[in-house]
Amino acid sequence: MVNPEESQPRPERRNGKFLRAKLRHSIFTLGANRLSGGRLLATHLAKPLMVREFEVTMPGWPRAWDGLRIGHFSDLHYGDLMPIERGLEVIDLLAARKPDLIAFTGDMVDLDCAGAEPLFERMVASGAPLGAVMVMGNHDLLDDGDRVRAMAKSAGVRLLEDEAVTFAPGTVSLPHVGRGERGAQAAHPLVVAGVDWDGSVGGLAGRVESVSSQNPTLLLAHNPKAFLPASRAGIPLTLAGHTHGGQIATPKLPGVNLAMAHRHSAGFYHRDTSTLFVTVGTGSWFPLRVHCPAEVVVLTCRGGETGVREIESHEAEARETE
Repeated sequence: MVNPEESQPRPERRNGKFLRAKLRHSIFTLGANRLSGGRLLATHLAKPLMVREFEVTMPGWPRAWDGLRIGHFSDLHYGDLMPIERGLEVIDLLAARKPDLIAFTGDMVDLDCAGAEPLFERMVASGAPLGAVMVMGNHDLLDDGDRVRAMAKSAGVRLLEDEAVTFAPGTVSLPHVGRGERGAQAAHPLVVAGVDWDGSVGGLAGRVESVSSQNPTLLLAHNPKAFLPASRAGIPLTLAGHTHGGQIATPKLPGVNLAMAHRHSAGFYHRDTSTLFVTVGTGSWFPLRVHCPAEVVVLTCRGGETGVREIESHEAEARETE
């Protein structure tokens, strides 16, 4: 079992990381924007998000939850590059697709969490029947992880830190889910687990092991490196973020991007009977994305032979920027 107190950086180490991140942000991100006369950020914020929907089939997905729609987003990075208004629009855009569950896979804030409360509140107010669940990302822990946790819990978001939440069939009315299954399959619960941020495969393996005894149907992890231990545990679906898809990619060579150091940097991956989806996120480290637009994603989950079918992919309505 992972000890949360031991797994997190010591305050003095976290503070050092924060100061280094703040310095990089001031020099490279804000500095580049100032040199452009503010045009770099203005152009970046004017670009519309992609709205993407997929049907995902997995051998281990329970029939009782066939047709469940999961709204997935990640890496909002509220701060200098993500004003609160834009962040709320992102959540509203996902909510408009009417998912049954909203899943956020970390990095809600960037360097300063002050004023982020409305984002967590909007996740809950979106009206998803099964509510909103999330895990923490490395940026959530940089400044004041305890404060971010408090914001999420106060708003009613289910924050999963090496733990799981179980939904029994019939918890809420979802007429399109389950295909009228009866018997043992109809009673199969939906178990959503989440693991806290960890930068190493070994650390993540321990975290996944700590929740695998609950037989998760769905795993949330900020770091996609959690997929290897998740697949070994037979978890049908893992959702992750963190990589931003590199923010710069090549359109003719799928998977070739600035995050290639990550084995799983963007999109769908399969191993044995398990599936991983890594979103490129909604926010940014730097106000530039090339052939890697920010996105919100809805996944319709079904049991069956492993496969993915794209249902829809389009640009959201363009937003005006001041």
